[in-house]
Amino acid sequence: MAGNFLKTLELAPGFVERMRQGTREERFTATAELLNFFRKPHGRGWALVGDAAYHKDPITAQGISDAFRNAELLAEAVDASLSGRRPVEEAMVAYAQQRNEAALPIYEFTCQLATLEPPSAEMQQLFASLRGNQADTDRFMGILASTTSIPEFFAAEDLGRIMAAAQTLTTA
Repeated sequence: MAGNFLKTLELAPGFVERMRQGTREERFTATAELLNFFRKPHGRGWALVGDAAYHKDPITAQGISDAFRNAELLAEAVDASLSGRRPVEEAMVAYAQQRNEAALPIYEFTCQLATLEPPSAEMQQLFASLRGNQADTDRFMGILASTTSIPEFFAAEDLGRIMAAAQTLTTA
């Protein structure tokens, strides 16, 4: 594991030289293969939130945000059932559906990033178009902060606007 770590750091020569001058204080630790999954988040007398209900690679650091969102959705479903506004099973099915709709875009994005494969040609074009465009770069980074909707950011008209703005800058 240490060998792979150092091999990766060698891609940044100045940094690896500085790092080698330091002292490692702890042993290397890593995770095994992380499974990405959705579970049925409810049943008779029980419900799941957080990583128990759905799990994805931690590369986008969304776990706690997802857990809070899911807990809020579950609390709303429990309230709806306890107040008599909805039957329990109907409220839990709605919770699962809302959870899935909210989670799926970042789940798919995270699974793509977690492969650590080079970005697709389209994604490289997007990254190039974001250069010098602070507002849309902030929106892209907002995906990781859960402040930007993935479907909204990657909507064809939004990507078209970003690409067109980049073309304008390069031809000006």
